[in-house]
Parts: sequence; C-alpha cells; structure tokens
Amino acid sequence: MKVFSKRGQVTIFVIVALVIVGILLAIFLYPRTSINSEGVNENPSTYLIDCIKPVINVQLGKILDQGGFSDPEGYITRDGVKIKYLCYTSEYYTTCVNQVPLLIRQVESELTDIVQENMPQCLEQMKNDYENRGISVSVGSVVTNTSINSKGISIDIESPITITRETTQTFREYNVVVPSKIYDLLSIATSIIEFESAYGDADTVLYLQYYPNLKMEKNVLSDGTTIYKLTDVNTDESFTFASRSVAWPPGYRVN
Repeated sequence: MKVFSKRGQVTIFVIVALVIVGILLAIFLYPRTSINSEGVNENPSTYLIDCIKPVINVQLGKILDQGGFSDPEGYITRDGVKIKYLCYTSEYYTTCVNQVPLLIRQVESELTDIVQENMPQCLEQMKNDYENRGISVSVGSVVTNTSINSKGISIDIESPITITRETTQTFREYNVVVPSKIYDLLSIATSIIEFESAYGDADTVLYLQYYPNLKMEKNVLSDGTTIYKLTDVNTDESFTFASRSVAWPPGYRVN
C-alpha cells in the first residue's frame, strides 16, 4: 500500500506539472499565432505613427527654416528661403517690436494644421491595407492637437476607428511623440527677441556660455537686419529667424 501511495503521488505531480506547462504554452504561444497568422497588427496606433512621423519631420524642417511659419508674412528672403522677422522696426536707431510673442504656440499651431491635413490620408491608407487583408474598418472624423515641451513634440490624435475581424474593437485616441530639442531652440530665440526689443542687440557669447550644446550663427546685413541660426549640436536641429533692431543708416559707422 505504501508503494502504491508513493506511485500515486508521483503520478499526480506529473499530471499537475503537465497541466501547468500546457497552460503556460497556451498563454505564450496562442496570442502570437493569432496575430501573426495573417501578418496584421490590429491596433492602428503603430500604423498611424509610422505614417505621420515622416511628414512631421519634413514639414517641421521647413517651418524651422522660415522662423516658425509655413508661409510667413513680414520676411526677408535669403537663398530663396523666406525668413520671418520675429522682431522688426522699419526705423533707424529704434529697438524692434516683437512680432510673435507666443513663438512656441505658433509652431505648435503649424504642426497641428499639418497633422490635421495629412492624417485623413494616413487613415485611408490604413483602411485600404486592412480591408485588403479581410478586416473591416470604419473611420470617423479627425481632431489633432500638438504640444512642444522639453522632451520633444507630442501630438494627440482623436479619431474613432472600428476594426472588425472575428470580434469588433474600437480605438479613439492615439499619441505620437517625436523626440526633439526644438523647445530649447525656440526658448532661446524668444529670449533673444526679448533682449533685442529692449536693448537692440543680443550678446551671443552669453548664450553660448549658458547653453553648451548650442551653436549660434549671427549674420548682420547691410540694411540692419540680423539673421540668427540656432543649432543643437547633438541633434543637428536648427531654427532660423530674422530681426531688425537699432539699425544704422547706410554708411554710418559705430565707433
């Protein structure tokens, strides 16, 4: 009887172990099989992020080259590029007036418009791709919002998407985060404009000492315009803008 009892216990332990192994295999292997069987990611977040990020990168570069505007007014043209005056006066010996007091919000607004314009195309591409794989998709209207902070660019997208295969799932909100140092560059540009509107000329040495990752190019033109190009040496991101403050008449030399 003792021998039988020991054999029975061993048999029970073996059965329990097999059951546990079977459950673990089901948990880890079954989800992978169901997702990869058709090669489809049914969560649209990744699809939309991969679609919109290249658009953001290209359009953002153009905006930053033009002083924060996709189609600037009140600008100077250099090498075929329209560079927005962020601070300007048409008079001589006079400090400039800040033209864009909320610079970061301006760039956020430009990016929001870009995403709002391009997201319907991304949604349509996603819809066609899913339907070609036998998945039913319905898409609602799109609302976007962009914020720029010290960590990067955060874009919130709200658009109801219903996906039906064996079951029905509805997704509504998505977030795209683009790592960037543009917040720092825009903040420095704002500081320069505030300085020029008060005193007429910003001290580049002071900024370079305070921001070790900053490269600052300052090009003073004959008409009194100063073109600034601020570059983060780590990310190679740059922001270019123009200012005209305390300009001197042609031929006048400051001793």
